[in-house]
Amino acid sequence: MVVVAIVAILSMLAAPSLTRLMQSNTISSNVNTFMADLRYARSESIRRGGSVVMCRSDVPEAVNPVCNTTAGPHGKGWVSGWLVFVDSDNSVDKASSELLLRLQSPLRGMDSITENDINASTKFRFTATGRLFNASSATSIQFGGNVFASDVRRILCINPGGRARIAGDGNASCGADK
Repeated sequence: MVVVAIVAILSMLAAPSLTRLMQSNTISSNVNTFMADLRYARSESIRRGGSVVMCRSDVPEAVNPVCNTTAGPHGKGWVSGWLVFVDSDNSVDKASSELLLRLQSPLRGMDSITENDINASTKFRFTATGRLFNASSATSIQFGGNVFASDVRRILCINPGGRARIAGDGNASCGADK
């Protein structure tokens, strides 16, 4: 009985740490996935010498997926998924004739990936030099909402040059230059 009581007490003490560890791993994995696709879109624009777009999509796995310009279902942002495509007609919208390079299915285990700026960006269009086509697309993105502790959340900064970096936890900011 004493051993069972000790095991019960130790497991009650370990449970919050395990939950925090799982949340931290979920955030890290999703930040890395987003940054990898953002870097891929940027490098493809340079390699191809033309416009490549990464955009948020409500249904990225649809037969003809499209970009969406709102904060997504229930305001959860990029967690619904995204597309990376060659923007051959410079419309910044995914046309069925344009080459789809990558798509990201909805992310599991995340409650939200949202922009912190007033000018929320749902699309990142890269030029042939790898810079953002529109400097106002530079933004900060918060990974994790109210379900995650603020020190587990992450802030991702995307500057006008198209480079992404992690600013820190949910209490961090990108600063003036993103």
